[in-house]
Amino acid sequence: MQSAKLKLGIVGCGSISNLNVPGYLKNPKCVISALCDPLRDRANEKAKQWGISPKIYENYDDIVSDKDIDALELLTPTPLHAEQIIKALNAGKHVSCQKPLTSSMSEAERIEKAVLKSGKLFRVTENFLYYPPILKAKQLIESGEIGEPSLVRIRTIRGKSISPNIGDSDRLLWRKDSHLNPGGNLYDDGWHKYATAVYWLGNVEKVTSIVTKTGNFLDETPSAIVMKIADKDSLVTVDYSSASEMPIRTKYYPLDEFFEIIGSKGTIWVTRCTGEMLDMAPVVVVKGDHTKTYNVPSDWIEGFNGAADSFINGALNGMETDMDINFSKHILNIALSIYKSSNEEKTIYL
Repeated sequence: MQSAKLKLGIVGCGSISNLNVPGYLKNPKCVISALCDPLRDRANEKAKQWGISPKIYENYDDIVSDKDIDALELLTPTPLHAEQIIKALNAGKHVSCQKPLTSSMSEAERIEKAVLKSGKLFRVTENFLYYPPILKAKQLIESGEIGEPSLVRIRTIRGKSISPNIGDSDRLLWRKDSHLNPGGNLYDDGWHKYATAVYWLGNVEKVTSIVTKTGNFLDETPSAIVMKIADKDSLVTVDYSSASEMPIRTKYYPLDEFFEIIGSKGTIWVTRCTGEMLDMAPVVVVKGDHTKTYNVPSDWIEGFNGAADSFINGALNGMETDMDINFSKHILNIALSIYKSSNEEKTIYL
């Protein structure tokens, strides 16, 4: 990298950009050189909102061919990812893209070939892996605070928001199309949960699941998943449920998430993420009659800010980041295997 700052292009100026872009704006090692969105007015509005004067593109090929841009952050619908990623890598850009990686393992393998051929940095933006409570839990696990982990429980309840949030009208349109996506919330939001479990414990060996299908393609509640960690006597359970009349405090989406890690010496709770139902410290360690709390930063946007910093540093310094192509392929395989397990009513080995 010849320039002192990473010259970044943002592709997609929908609602999710309100979470992904602030971290790039705050980092002194990055300058947002261009925005790309098929709706020029929306891109212009975002530039005004963020106080920047970037080039504005409506056509993806134009921003890819801009030789002044070092890297792209793709905030675009999943069905577009494979072609956009491959085209950007072939043009010599570093690439970060939204989760999920793509919708099939065959597309993931095409992306992998392009990554290896290009020699450029590629990662999927996974904000949970930079969220301070999840990072603190990882630190506690690795320090041996709770001994050997045997079980991770991840609970997600979808409720009713009682506070203003970032809105989701534009992001839901394509996600509701079953012809464009292999699944609903367990495929999309579930990606966060599977990535967190693998980050804490290691790769998954096999998956068993029950996925409820309703008239709402996205809903998929109630659903439950059990995963066996490879080469360890450790399990992960993930469950999704709906409480449509239950209010949830949140600035973002009306979800309550609770993570529990059970070890041979104690238990770790991560009590909040997207929503804030419990008036507890973000991280709690319980060991018999002894409880210790950790009041680490817990605003959900902190994970996005950390993800931005990681991508900038990786691109400038030639370093790999979390959620590289191998990690991303594994998480995609987990997500797709969950549906396969439920549909075929059997355990799926990865």
